[in-house]
Amino acid sequence: MNLKRFAKPALFAALALSCATSALADFAAGRAAYKAGNYAAAAKEYTAAAQGGEARAQNDLGVLYERGLGVKQDYVQAALWYRKAADRGYLQAQTNLGYLYESGNGVERDYAQAQTYYQKAADANWAQAQNNLGGLYERGRGVPRDYGRALTWYRKAADQGLAQGQTNVGYMVETGRGAPREDAQAMAWYHKAADQGYAQAENNIGALYERGRGVVQNSATAVEWYRKAAAKNLAQAQTNLGYMYATGRGVERNDAEAVKLYRAAAEQDFAQGQSNFGFMLASGRSIKQDYGQAKSWYEKAAAQGLAQAMMNLAVLYEKGRGVTKDEAHALDLYQQSAEAGHRPAAQRLAVIYKNGQLGQAVDLSRAKLWADRAL
Repeated sequence: MNLKRFAKPALFAALALSCATSALADFAAGRAAYKAGNYAAAAKEYTAAAQGGEARAQNDLGVLYERGLGVKQDYVQAALWYRKAADRGYLQAQTNLGYLYESGNGVERDYAQAQTYYQKAADANWAQAQNNLGGLYERGRGVPRDYGRALTWYRKAADQGLAQGQTNVGYMVETGRGAPREDAQAMAWYHKAADQGYAQAENNIGALYERGRGVVQNSATAVEWYRKAAAKNLAQAQTNLGYMYATGRGVERNDAEAVKLYRAAAEQDFAQGQSNFGFMLASGRSIKQDYGQAKSWYEKAAAQGLAQAMMNLAVLYEKGRGVTKDEAHALDLYQQSAEAGHRPAAQRLAVIYKNGQLGQAVDLSRAKLWADRAL
């Protein structure tokens, strides 16, 4: 009786070991295919391993679905596989699932759920989760905004050598969020990340050199750092480098190069790049003047809340360039821009009400109000 009782468990144990061994082999084959750039083969092997319960394969299969590598991009499938691995305690999967909740891809956006998954992995000292958790506290997503706690989590990630965390610590210190403002210390953190080739840190170093903060002002050095980050396709750096070319700061003025860089940033949906590219189109600088196209790019940037683009769009409506002249709409756009903090728009409103323009009566009290806002 005893022999018969223990025969089945022994058989099941052998089967379990066989399945586990097979899953490991499939995972190894998937990882090799992924490294070779054969994503379709990687997806096939990862699927077999994931179905066999291998958490690493479940996570990596989720990555393929999230990025559309070797399979059709499918955020729902990505979330499904991340969840399976996360439920097994796999820290990277917990972080990845948290990000889907934060971004609302494949699942309904839920910052509280994002915080829950980030917290699990962050408490286990997973650097990317610590960095992402810091981001929630910095922005007040799912948790009360708390720069001090944001900086604490960013620093935990930075101390583990995560370039993104190091850059975020630098930014918090540069802007005086959660710690006294200290440009030299910010520069030190940016250099740690830049030493790893992290584009955002390279861009931020360029910005400090351009403005002379924490270092002696040097536009040529700023251009060098912007160029490094722009070469990695960072839209912000492409825009900054484009501005240096457009103004001849630290480099010989070259409008054609500025147009090229602004366009590259605009096509990545970067608002400032869209606005700047629109300006080049409107002014016809090294590109055929086209108010209609300028309007389109201004609208894309304005939809993202960029105050400068709102004002540029207002000018088109005021002058009737590429659009039917509409002074009322122009006035509304100037006001939206000014209320978003754009001083030139506030200055324009002050003139409008002082002189009674755009169909408005002279109103010196309003003129003074906007003039004060422009200071």
